[in-house]
Amino acid sequence: MGRGIAPSRQKHGDPPSQRTTRSKRARSEAEDDSKEKEDKETLPQKKSQKTKPTKAEKDPVKEKADALISKYGITPLADLELPDPSSPTPENLLALVYNALLTSTRISHTLAHKSVKCVIEAGYHDIETLRNSTWEERTEVLTKGGYTRYREKTATAFGELADFVTDKYDGDLNNLLKKADSSPPQIRKLLKEIKGIGNVGVDIFCDTAQEIWPCLAPFIDPRSMKTAQQCGLGDDLEKIWETIGKDPGQMCRLAAALTTVRLEKKEKEFS
Repeated sequence: MGRGIAPSRQKHGDPPSQRTTRSKRARSEAEDDSKEKEDKETLPQKKSQKTKPTKAEKDPVKEKADALISKYGITPLADLELPDPSSPTPENLLALVYNALLTSTRISHTLAHKSVKCVIEAGYHDIETLRNSTWEERTEVLTKGGYTRYREKTATAFGELADFVTDKYDGDLNNLLKKADSSPPQIRKLLKEIKGIGNVGVDIFCDTAQEIWPCLAPFIDPRSMKTAQQCGLGDDLEKIWETIGKDPGQMCRLAAALTTVRLEKKEKEFS
């Protein structure tokens, strides 16, 4: 029998269709591995983006406080002829007592401030000048400031003030601070010994003196605290204190601003 052509032998293995499927699967797995590797590399970056601090949101209370101080935060002694109204000199403290005395009565705050200015121009913030003045001279000064309703009574009170500060505190109200051991309640108690100063007068003094006597800060008188609420500052004095950086000077200016807003009925500007 002659040799014929031997039939070709098919190689062992998967059929072509299976080989194609396997190749696609391999490519898919390779792509998945590549994507997983890429994800792992970018994951720290994504995490860092999530934990990256964002821009701080604006504090509405601070914005209101800043706006109030910027527009109306002028302290009572700021426009008077005093060399350094923010320092605790005997002259500045006496000037603040005049401010408390004159603005705590039932009189226009504009006239009261004008009267304070006339008293300072007369040199009565110097205890010796005040002691050497006559009742008639003091009455004339108060009349010049428009303080006509209570001028006689107040002129008498000024004379008694001169004797009180001289005899009890050696002419310097800083000695009152020492006697009170820098305690706000005790300071209030001793201030009430000054004839003509009651609770309202003491509140006014504490509002305006906390810059030069920081132990009084933070303080906002009760009437102005209501104004603070109307202006959006809230009723938490400690929070307001923190908002302005616990700065006695800024607290003093904020109290002055709230007083002006209250007296001139400008609450709507900030509500």
